[in-house]
Amino acid sequence: MRRHISPADWGLESSLPKRGTAQLRQMGLSKRDIEDRCRRNTYEWLLRQYNQELGAFYGFYDARSGEFADAQTANLIAPWQLLAAYDRYDDENLLQMATRCADWLHSNMMESHPMSLVLGGVRDNLKPEQIWTKYTADYVVLNLGIHQRTGNDEYLQRAIQSGRFLLQAQNHDFAPKYDTVREIWMDQGWQSFGRVVCAMLALHDVTNSGRWLKWATEWGDLGLDLQAGDGAFYVVHGNYYSSDVSADEIRALLALGEDTGRPEFRDAAIRFANWHLEHQREDGSWWLAIDRWGTRVSDYVGPGDAPNIAIALIAAHQATGNTALLAAAIRAFRFSLALQATPDCGDPYLEDDNIRWGFWSWAPYYDYTMSSDQSTHHVRGLWFFLDYFYSLPNGARQELAQAAAAPA
Repeated sequence: MRRHISPADWGLESSLPKRGTAQLRQMGLSKRDIEDRCRRNTYEWLLRQYNQELGAFYGFYDARSGEFADAQTANLIAPWQLLAAYDRYDDENLLQMATRCADWLHSNMMESHPMSLVLGGVRDNLKPEQIWTKYTADYVVLNLGIHQRTGNDEYLQRAIQSGRFLLQAQNHDFAPKYDTVREIWMDQGWQSFGRVVCAMLALHDVTNSGRWLKWATEWGDLGLDLQAGDGAFYVVHGNYYSSDVSADEIRALLALGEDTGRPEFRDAAIRFANWHLEHQREDGSWWLAIDRWGTRVSDYVGPGDAPNIAIALIAAHQATGNTALLAAAIRAFRFSLALQATPDCGDPYLEDDNIRWGFWSWAPYYDYTMSSDQSTHHVRGLWFFLDYFYSLPNGARQELAQAAAAPA
């Protein structure tokens, strides 16, 4: 669970050669259609978002102007789709592209000066004077994913170095970011402890050093303190739930519960997973932001967040066997598929090759942009679902089909 780049990281067998089932059809899903959509997104949309000369993904594509934004932190997780696709299709070119993204990040977004006290941290693209903990955790996971697939120890060393930045944040009251201009650790920001836990547990797996497990557990204890009475985590500036930083909290707490044997971690994860059951919208998504007083901040949804949360709900189902969790994930994936710009869907800008087979960044459209770091959640999420679904016994599949049957 701590490694969530690809279904292969969970030890799931690829379902690529499998045929469709009656249970999938009952849920309104087609195995062939999902595989085709994911492959077309990867090869016909995602690769268009990649700057071959630069070796990195553009920040996003604006359909209104027909322009790509400069490369930025989207490269932290967009390569995860390349790595998951490499696992699925055995396409060496995709692995090389992901590796170049990590190299670009190392040269352009990471603090690398030997004299720096925050060596290994990753800068925010909008406020480059700020070095963010949650971005650095993503950078650790990416580099470990590349090391796992290439055996190149340079990427392991980069991950360890950035792991030390996470430890520095921990030593400064679990600070979410560091300001290089004012030279201070900041106590307000996006306190995504779940990403840090997943990164540190992955480092523990690779290095076999108990220190990473100890440090991850301390971040997990912070998470227990942050959990609100209703089961949610309001970790953005201490007052806001964000769908962008919720999936990792579930995965991290489940993994900590398994690794430490402490039931309070697992219980906290399930409480948060159940909170998502209670707050899931009818279309299968979740509001982008809700304050701790129960008021939603805007009438928008971050479409890529829904399948990412769904991956976490799959992990929660794996831990509990609660079919309701997996049924909620199915509803999220149906929402995800509805946000893909297929040739016959009637969406705007379909004549643009940089739009077809992509996923919209916002619902409603807002600025008519698409970005690779959103795409990775949609496509990987669908692959996680398929591979997990086919790993279930037939009885569990049938129970799921009944619980998540497509609306009439």
